Amino acid sequence: MSKFNKESKEFIMTAYCGISCGDCECHKAKDDPKLMEYLTGRGIQNLPCEGCREVEGKCPVLGGVCETYQCAADKKVDFCYECDEFPCSKLNPAADRANLLPHNLKVYNLCYIQRHGLDEFVRHAAEFKGRYYKGKMVVGSGPQME
Repeated sequence: MSKFNKESKEFIMTAYCGISCGDCECHKAKDDPKLMEYLTGRGIQNLPCEGCREVEGKCPVLGGVCETYQCAADKKVDFCYECDEFPCSKLNPAADRANLLPHNLKVYNLCYIQRHGLDEFVRHAAEFKGRYYKGKMVVGSGPQME
Protein backbone atom coordinates (compact mmCIF):
# COMPACT_ATOMS: atom_id res chain seq x y z
CA MET A 1 0.00 0.00 0.00
CA SER A 2 1.22 3.49 -0.88
CA LYS A 3 2.42 5.75 1.90
CA PHE A 4 1.06 8.71 -0.06
CA ASN A 5 -2.45 10.11 -0.17
CA LYS A 6 -2.98 9.73 -3.89
CA GLU A 7 -5.99 12.04 -3.74
CA SER A 8 -3.99 14.94 -2.30
CA LYS A 9 -3.11 17.96 -4.41
CA GLU A 10 0.53 17.54 -3.33
CA PHE A 11 0.70 14.02 -4.75
CA ILE A 12 -1.22 14.82 -7.91
CA MET A 13 0.94 17.87 -8.63
CA THR A 14 4.30 16.12 -8.16
CA ALA A 15 5.46 14.03 -11.11
CA TYR A 16 6.95 10.55 -10.79
CA CYS A 17 10.32 12.09 -11.70
CA GLY A 18 10.23 14.66 -8.89
CA ILE A 19 9.29 17.74 -10.90
CA SER A 20 6.78 19.99 -9.14
CA CYS A 21 3.96 20.29 -11.67
CA GLY A 22 2.42 23.06 -9.59
CA ASP A 23 5.55 25.14 -10.16
CA CYS A 24 5.71 24.39 -13.91
CA GLU A 25 5.06 27.20 -16.37
CA CYS A 26 2.67 24.98 -18.33
CA HIS A 27 0.47 24.76 -15.23
CA LYS A 28 1.01 28.34 -14.07
CA ALA A 29 -0.20 29.61 -17.45
CA LYS A 30 -3.78 29.11 -16.23
CA ASP A 31 -3.40 32.23 -14.08
CA ASP A 32 -1.12 34.25 -16.37
CA PRO A 33 -2.48 35.30 -19.79
CA LYS A 34 0.93 36.63 -20.92
CA LEU A 35 2.59 33.33 -20.06
CA MET A 36 -0.20 31.44 -21.85
CA GLU A 37 0.30 33.60 -24.94
CA TYR A 38 4.07 33.09 -24.80
CA LEU A 39 3.81 29.30 -24.49
CA THR A 40 1.17 28.90 -27.18
CA GLY A 41 3.24 31.19 -29.39
CA ARG A 42 6.07 28.69 -29.04
CA GLY A 43 3.79 25.91 -30.28
CA ILE A 44 2.96 24.38 -26.91
CA GLN A 45 -0.60 23.06 -26.89
CA ASN A 46 -3.03 21.51 -24.41
CA LEU A 47 -2.57 24.26 -21.86
CA PRO A 48 -2.94 24.75 -19.04
CA CYS A 49 -1.48 21.44 -17.98
CA GLU A 50 -3.15 19.87 -14.95
CA GLY A 51 -0.01 17.95 -13.99
CA CYS A 52 1.73 14.84 -15.29
CA ARG A 53 -0.38 12.41 -13.29
CA GLU A 54 -3.67 14.03 -14.32
CA VAL A 55 -2.78 14.06 -18.03
CA GLU A 56 -1.27 10.55 -17.85
CA GLY A 57 2.15 11.75 -18.93
CA LYS A 58 0.96 13.58 -22.05
CA CYS A 59 3.35 16.47 -21.56
CA PRO A 60 2.42 19.63 -23.48
CA VAL A 61 6.11 20.38 -24.06
CA LEU A 62 6.82 16.93 -25.50
CA GLY A 63 3.66 16.68 -27.56
CA GLY A 64 3.36 13.05 -26.50
CA VAL A 65 3.70 10.71 -23.54
CA CYS A 66 6.78 11.19 -21.38
CA GLU A 67 8.96 8.05 -21.37
CA THR A 68 9.84 8.56 -17.70
CA TYR A 69 6.13 8.78 -16.79
CA GLN A 70 5.36 5.62 -18.77
CA CYS A 71 8.27 3.73 -17.20
CA ALA A 72 7.21 4.62 -13.64
CA ALA A 73 3.54 3.88 -14.35
CA ASP A 74 4.47 0.49 -15.83
CA LYS A 75 6.58 -0.32 -12.77
CA LYS A 76 3.75 0.78 -10.47
CA VAL A 77 5.87 3.08 -8.34
CA ASP A 78 4.69 6.40 -6.93
CA PHE A 79 8.07 8.07 -7.50
CA CYS A 80 11.16 7.03 -9.45
CA TYR A 81 13.23 6.67 -6.29
CA GLU A 82 11.13 3.59 -5.41
CA CYS A 83 12.40 1.78 -8.52
CA ASP A 84 15.18 -0.81 -8.22
CA GLU A 85 16.97 0.91 -11.10
CA PHE A 86 17.01 4.41 -9.51
CA PRO A 87 18.79 6.51 -10.56
CA CYS A 88 18.57 5.51 -14.20
CA SER A 89 19.69 7.16 -17.42
CA LYS A 90 16.32 8.92 -17.81
CA LEU A 91 17.24 10.99 -14.73
CA ASN A 92 20.88 11.55 -15.65
CA PRO A 93 21.68 15.28 -15.47
CA ALA A 94 22.78 16.99 -18.66
CA ALA A 95 24.23 20.41 -19.39
CA ASP A 96 22.08 20.72 -22.52
CA ARG A 97 19.38 23.35 -21.87
CA ALA A 98 20.04 23.20 -18.12
CA ASN A 99 19.41 26.93 -18.02
CA LEU A 100 15.88 26.45 -19.40
CA LEU A 101 14.60 23.07 -18.23
CA PRO A 102 14.40 21.78 -14.66
CA HIS A 103 15.58 18.29 -15.65
CA ASN A 104 18.72 18.50 -13.50
CA LEU A 105 16.57 19.01 -10.39
CA LYS A 106 14.89 15.62 -10.64
CA VAL A 107 17.33 13.46 -8.65
CA TYR A 108 17.71 16.13 -5.96
CA ASN A 109 13.95 16.49 -5.68
CA LEU A 110 13.39 12.73 -5.52
CA CYS A 111 16.03 12.31 -2.81
CA TYR A 112 14.43 15.16 -0.87
CA ILE A 113 10.97 13.57 -1.14
CA GLN A 114 12.38 10.21 -0.06
CA ARG A 115 14.13 11.68 2.97
CA HIS A 116 11.78 14.46 4.10
CA GLY A 117 8.40 13.53 2.62
CA LEU A 118 6.13 14.96 -0.01
CA ASP A 119 4.57 17.72 2.09
CA GLU A 120 7.97 19.12 3.03
CA PHE A 121 9.09 18.95 -0.61
CA VAL A 122 6.02 20.86 -1.78
CA ARG A 123 6.74 23.59 0.78
CA HIS A 124 10.25 24.04 -0.65
CA ALA A 125 9.89 23.15 -4.36
CA ALA A 126 9.76 26.78 -5.56
CA GLU A 127 12.82 27.59 -3.42
CA PHE A 128 14.77 24.67 -4.94
CA LYS A 129 13.83 25.81 -8.45
CA GLY A 130 14.81 29.39 -7.57
CA ARG A 131 18.21 28.28 -6.28
CA TYR A 132 18.73 26.24 -9.44
CA TYR A 133 17.92 29.07 -11.84
CA LYS A 134 18.92 32.15 -9.85
CA GLY A 135 21.41 30.96 -7.24
CA LYS A 136 25.10 31.71 -7.49
CA MET A 137 27.24 28.62 -6.98
CA VAL A 138 29.60 28.76 -4.03
CA VAL A 139 31.97 25.78 -4.18
CA GLY A 140 31.47 23.69 -1.05
CA SER A 141 28.27 25.52 -0.08
CA GLY A 142 25.99 25.00 -3.08
CA PRO A 143 23.90 27.62 -4.83
CA GLN A 144 23.34 30.72 -2.74
CA MET A 145 20.68 33.37 -3.17
CA GLU A 146 22.01 36.90 -3.07
